[in-house]
Amino acid sequence: MFDWFSLSMTKKVGGLSFILLSFLFVVILFSAYQSQRIYYNMMEVAEIDVPLSEIVAEVEVIQLRQDLFIESLQWHPHATSFNSPMVELQLNDQTEQDFRTFNQALASQLFKAEKVLHNALTLGSVRLKMTDHQALMEKVGLLHKHRIAFEKTLNKAFRTQSMSLQDWSVLEDIDQKLEYESDRMLRMIDVLTMRVSDAVEGQEHRFVLINAMLGISALAIGTYLTLYIILSFRKRVWSLRGQIHHLHHALSTESNPQREHLKSNNMRTKDELDELEDDLQILLSRFSSEIDNRQQIENELIELATRDKLTGAYNRRKWDEQMQAVLHLAHQGYAFSVILIDVDYFKKVNDTQGHDVGDKVLKVLVTELNRLLKPQRDSLFRLGGEEFAVLLKSGDSDDAKQLAEQLRHHIETFSQPDLPAITISLGVTGYQEGDTRQSLVKRVDQLLYEAKAAGRNQVVSD
Repeated sequence: MFDWFSLSMTKKVGGLSFILLSFLFVVILFSAYQSQRIYYNMMEVAEIDVPLSEIVAEVEVIQLRQDLFIESLQWHPHATSFNSPMVELQLNDQTEQDFRTFNQALASQLFKAEKVLHNALTLGSVRLKMTDHQALMEKVGLLHKHRIAFEKTLNKAFRTQSMSLQDWSVLEDIDQKLEYESDRMLRMIDVLTMRVSDAVEGQEHRFVLINAMLGISALAIGTYLTLYIILSFRKRVWSLRGQIHHLHHALSTESNPQREHLKSNNMRTKDELDELEDDLQILLSRFSSEIDNRQQIENELIELATRDKLTGAYNRRKWDEQMQAVLHLAHQGYAFSVILIDVDYFKKVNDTQGHDVGDKVLKVLVTELNRLLKPQRDSLFRLGGEEFAVLLKSGDSDDAKQLAEQLRHHIETFSQPDLPAITISLGVTGYQEGDTRQSLVKRVDQLLYEAKAAGRNQVVSD
């Protein structure tokens, strides 16, 4: 079953927007369809019914003039015989010309009416009451018949300059039929025009009603969509701000000066997005600060874990890590060397001048050795007591031997008023193929032993 409430906000908004656009599309299509229907119906009135009304009105005018013409004919009956009374007409060329004019005008108007109806029926312009328009076509044909009969009767009279009383009655009867049929045709056209007008009015009414219903529906959907977006947006923003505030409290319970500063400087900020942006900016700043602090603490912890607490030189743990790393590189073709250092007669310093002086001697020793080392290449380690090691991560054993001699000479010639003079013994070796950490340390330790056995203050290398 379709569960609306389980959908994401994006799908809900997309669905409502699709429905709203569909309603608007239906409104547009329906408006176009109804407007087209109304347009065609109005065109039917304008192109068929109005011209026909004008034509029939003109026919009535012609018919009225023709009636006046008939009445103007002076006649009096006389009998040539008892059974055949005749009507004597006062006819002349002008009278005949007037009749021809009336008859041609009537024929012209009837032909126009036939043409309008024929075009309407054949071209499909008639959309309402097709049968009534066909009946109109028949009426026009009937008027033609009456006109032709009227014309024949009068033409006979013009030839004979008289007509029988019976023919006169027929002429009057035809004239009345013409007038009657013209009136009926005009009424039919009026009825058709009213029907088309009623149809157009009904279509307009339905058009307004349905458009109003569709518009109200679209307005309701649009209003719901707008309220839903606003309320959902505000709900999500407030939820995010609540989580951000919770993180602020989780990071620190103390007031944040930066946050107070931003709040004081952003009094103009009113909407939710600006406030959320400020909160996120503050939170990111605090996270950045926390990360920096954590990085600093981690660095300090690493220093504590890898540095000798007394001298600041690297400790044995760091020594083991570095040895493992350089041995791995050495197996791939890189060379390195090791200098092992021991302070000569250091126990005597502790015994005669105390451990405080001995500790100070070791600190100064590390400081002075570091002066001659290259930080990018050389590292100094305190392996224990007065024993130290220098790891040269690049260079051959000759470079190591030269550095060891510089270290020995520097310490031998160094003096400080509050410290006793000291010397150092050094053993130097380089990596040899197949070496392990144990074999290399054992070899350099043996070389240091030989330097001490040779009288100390010596450098012995392999």
